[in-house]
Amino acid sequence: MLKNIYESKHYNKFIFVPLILLAISLYFIPHLQLDSSLKGGISVQLQTNQSIGISNLTSYVNSHIPSAHTSVEKSPSGVTVTIDINTSIINAEDNITALLAQYGNYSSAVVNQTTIEQELISSPNNSTLTSQLSKQKAVSARYLSLMSTTTNSIVLGLSPFLVNRTFNYNTSDAQSMINAANNAYNNASSSYKAYILGVLGGAVHYTTYSYNYVTPTLGSFFLSKVRSIIITAFVIVAIVVLFIFRTPVPSFSVVFGAVNDILVALGFMVVFGIPLGLASVGGLLMLIGYSIDTDVLTAIRVLKRSEGTPESRAFASMKTGLTMTAAAIITFAILFIVSYFTFIQTYFEISGVVLIGLTADMATTWLFNTPFILWYKKRKEAR
Repeated sequence: MLKNIYESKHYNKFIFVPLILLAISLYFIPHLQLDSSLKGGISVQLQTNQSIGISNLTSYVNSHIPSAHTSVEKSPSGVTVTIDINTSIINAEDNITALLAQYGNYSSAVVNQTTIEQELISSPNNSTLTSQLSKQKAVSARYLSLMSTTTNSIVLGLSPFLVNRTFNYNTSDAQSMINAANNAYNNASSSYKAYILGVLGGAVHYTTYSYNYVTPTLGSFFLSKVRSIIITAFVIVAIVVLFIFRTPVPSFSVVFGAVNDILVALGFMVVFGIPLGLASVGGLLMLIGYSIDTDVLTAIRVLKRSEGTPESRAFASMKTGLTMTAAAIITFAILFIVSYFTFIQTYFEISGVVLIGLTADMATTWLFNTPFILWYKKRKEAR
């Protein structure tokens, strides 16, 4: 028969275990890597019946595509290859954004210039209008010059990928420069796509393919949405838990448990080489649910029920919670093993994150939250 650990005189010292895990995780979290879905990248799915060696294909692509940082995973119909975006194309995207902003400022200056010229027709000797016109002409000329510099930078930066290397544009015509920059970018993107498919075709005999490109801007947008979703989830959980217990101490304990599980999972994702992406974020959100249910279960039994002693109720909760957690661990362990040997990266990331988080949850719930709730219960009864 298991011994009730909460009847020990020193059960409150158990809290140092999850705190140590948290400290280790905080050290590793700054080194967390983002996958292509959050930082931007190119994902190519190839349908093939060919037997693929993951390590050989990864080495082959990295040797033929500079700075590719390739990751390869098998899928039921073939293989998926993820490649980092070329820095020249990323720089071109940033420069096109800057070019459009310059064009907006130039257009605004031209509109102001035209308005002042119309006013000067009726007041030709107005010195104020003449001075304003001179300033607006200087502004439009400055932005036109900036557009010329930016367009030249875009074309030169993309020149290694351009099939047609001549992109003529009129430096006195803003629209001409916009068109040249867009044409150069589209041409380079198509050329780079063909180059990647050519490299992959040299190693894999595929029948069909799917080419997906996530820009860094879109990746940043996804990342901001991920932050918002996680923060919103915690806020909602905190409100609901506070409504249930009507006091901040147990509410803090429950929310801390979920936060700690997430942070420990993020830290040990670095240790085990699991990147943060849309798939792993799904695993993190699942951890919030797994953490909250055991924490709320314990808090309700210890604080709101009266049978037996608080220690016995806490121990009963632990046995129930460990049974629930063990069942989840077995399920996700099977998924983790299957996805590891079949190279299904999405399932591998989700199951890996959940397994790390569930292990952390056992330490957080039964070695931190439960002793904390017991301390609060005894202090409340002493009053």
